[in-house]
Amino acid sequence: MDDNFQEAKIYILEESTKDKPIDPSTTKKRYITLFFACLICVGSYFCYHNPAALEKKLKSKLNMTSVEYNLLYSVYSFPNLIFPIIGGVIMDKFGARPLVFLSTILVTAGQAIFAFGVSVGSFPLALLGRGVFGCGGENLDLGQSFIDIAWFEGRELSMAFGLGSAISMLGIVFNDNTEPVIADKFNVDTGLWFGFLICIGSLIAALIVIVIDRRREKLLGIKKKSERPESEKFKFKDIKEFDKTYWILLINCITSETSVYCFEYIASGFFQDRFGFSSVEAGFIMSTTFFIAALSSPIIGFITDKFGKRMIFLISSGLFSTLFHISFMIIPDTNKPIYPLFFMLLLGLSYSIYNTVYWAALTYIVDSKLIGTAMGTSYVVSNLGLILIPPLIGYVQDTTHLYKGYFWVSFCLALLGFLGVLSGIWVHLIDMKNGKVLHSADPVKARNQWKLLPSNKSSVFVDIVN
Repeated sequence: MDDNFQEAKIYILEESTKDKPIDPSTTKKRYITLFFACLICVGSYFCYHNPAALEKKLKSKLNMTSVEYNLLYSVYSFPNLIFPIIGGVIMDKFGARPLVFLSTILVTAGQAIFAFGVSVGSFPLALLGRGVFGCGGENLDLGQSFIDIAWFEGRELSMAFGLGSAISMLGIVFNDNTEPVIADKFNVDTGLWFGFLICIGSLIAALIVIVIDRRREKLLGIKKKSERPESEKFKFKDIKEFDKTYWILLINCITSETSVYCFEYIASGFFQDRFGFSSVEAGFIMSTTFFIAALSSPIIGFITDKFGKRMIFLISSGLFSTLFHISFMIIPDTNKPIYPLFFMLLLGLSYSIYNTVYWAALTYIVDSKLIGTAMGTSYVVSNLGLILIPPLIGYVQDTTHLYKGYFWVSFCLALLGFLGVLSGIWVHLIDMKNGKVLHSADPVKARNQWKLLPSNKSSVFVDIVN
């Protein structure tokens, strides 16, 4: 009788699973999705850095001051004081696909307006194009991340994130090395319209991902988008629950990003004016930052996952950035030296460490239900820094003359790097007194052990340093 019961049980199980479709995300088809998902942001990253690769030619074509040139980056960041929140609402109500589609349309349209504005010599129209471009840029990153989560959650998600980030940064490298060549051989307008074609390619990749993802949901019988976890929803009321560790780490975010990006914005002119490089040579040198970051990010991620010590890494990121800018302060102008290429390795390592460690560290210092709010606030505040600092750097460059205006620019950027060091040390000291969560190779275990201590049983983790 027992044998008959077991046979009946097996038969029922077989019948219940016979017609159940296989989730494509559990098969090798997920790698096809990943391939196209990795291409979604290439156009955005490529075109975001178009002005940096064509700095001097753009200034000449549009008769821009350094302040006006830096506004091309500030106006990109301005919409992202609110658009990450709007993107979150779209994600909540409609899912990742509409966000990806809308964002790629805005990025492509923005690049077209920018290229047209430069072609007709209109600075206001070029500025408008960069603003429209910015409305889609950050949310495109967000949408790509949630596509990756849908297909790789629970299996190889870190690999998917790392590969997407690396390929996106290679888009920057491609821009830095191709745009100056195109502008030299043809003109700056052609270079920007080439960027538009790259955006079209990313738009096609996005449409392919949307079709594949929709077919997966139809195959699995998903009638409507599931409610996202509470941890992924941005809520203003939760901001007051963040402890001082979070806000100090946010200072580290602002200083790290601005000390790297504000140099990259002016790097082409910097190397041409100070060291006599051509625009093509300057583009090659400045591209090494993100080339090094693309290569080293997966390695740094593996090391921090295995050994911890996250704040030590973030402190070293600020230190590398500070040393980079100080090096250019003490080196005199000369003709085509070799050492700038080696200095760029410092900046590449600085950005690689920050980009790999910061976002992971963020998830360990806030309560799990506040992660979405924490990341949304970080996006907004970091973009605020990228609105305010670039025009200031442009003003310093226009109003000072030592090293062709770049000495005090390097000083300001070195100061930002040093603030990154100080904020990192501050967070590290707090962490060492409160469970060594960020220092641990297993931060989740360390956080749980800290919460179980008798003195902490009555409080949640977000209150530990208040």
